[in-house]
Amino acid sequence: MLEWLAGSILLSVFTGSIYVVVSLGLTLTLAVIKLPNFAHAEFLTVGAYVGVVVSAISPNHLLVIGAAAFLFCAGLALVTHRVAFRPLMNRRVSIYILVLASFAVAQFIRYGVYTWASLAGILNANQNISIYSLANIFGTELTNVYALAILLAIVLSVLLELFLNFTTLGKSMRAIASNFDLARISGINVPTAVDVMWIIAGGLGGLGGVLLGIYTTVTPVLGFTALLDIFAVVIIAGLTSFTGTIIGGYVVGFSQNTLMDFLHYTFDVPFGYQPLLPFALIIIILLLKPTGLTPSSQTMISAIRRLRRSSKPSAEPKVDGSA
Repeated sequence: MLEWLAGSILLSVFTGSIYVVVSLGLTLTLAVIKLPNFAHAEFLTVGAYVGVVVSAISPNHLLVIGAAAFLFCAGLALVTHRVAFRPLMNRRVSIYILVLASFAVAQFIRYGVYTWASLAGILNANQNISIYSLANIFGTELTNVYALAILLAIVLSVLLELFLNFTTLGKSMRAIASNFDLARISGINVPTAVDVMWIIAGGLGGLGGVLLGIYTTVTPVLGFTALLDIFAVVIIAGLTSFTGTIIGGYVVGFSQNTLMDFLHYTFDVPFGYQPLLPFALIIIILLLKPTGLTPSSQTMISAIRRLRRSSKPSAEPKVDGSA
């Protein structure tokens, strides 16, 4: 029983960590330009295929493979923005047009990958990465890939928060998120800030694709099959909260693995219901708290600052004792 529970929890943490890494990019896009980018999942597919190609050339170098996937998908995201999204945004089209454009971009990337993979003979491929044990936890092996995924989820979340709140470029992105027109007329270099946002978002998607592709067969629909789960994470998070994205990633990961295992072995619920659980949680959370589990990071920072100001003792008025 203990071995089963440890294995289920470890798998949930690993799956949740991948969701966190991938969903951080989508959360960034939603926070800055308010775009639910349905093409984001295709960066995951492309990243996984980059992992297949690079691991065939340089096997077992996980950091090199991850860096290659990040850079390639960052470039791809920038190209899609420059070619498809920026011209539409300059025309001040509605968000609905941008969402439809993201569907079109997703289809273009997916079938482009399908055509290339078909010609290369790797429609169903695997990455050449060695998996080895770092520790044994109640009979369950903690592998190098599990540890790396968990570490990346934590480190990237912290770095992204620090970048947005304590760097000039990050503050520019927050200003754009607050008021696009005001940011533009106040002298902020909006095109550069948005370009960097796309680079980060695409790179994170590609990095998550490498992690996911290690334990699954890489196909042209790998990202598409994970799309709804990624949106489940950001909806649970409140769409624009990076702290919430961490929580949402692990909520989805645990619901798909540990909760599903519990329901199956306790109530004989078929594993076919596994994809339903995250969306059942979405409905429950939206009914109880429509804004998601957590407020945005900026809201929390503002609340902390107000708390600090209120905790400072007020200056005592000076009393003039002279007659």
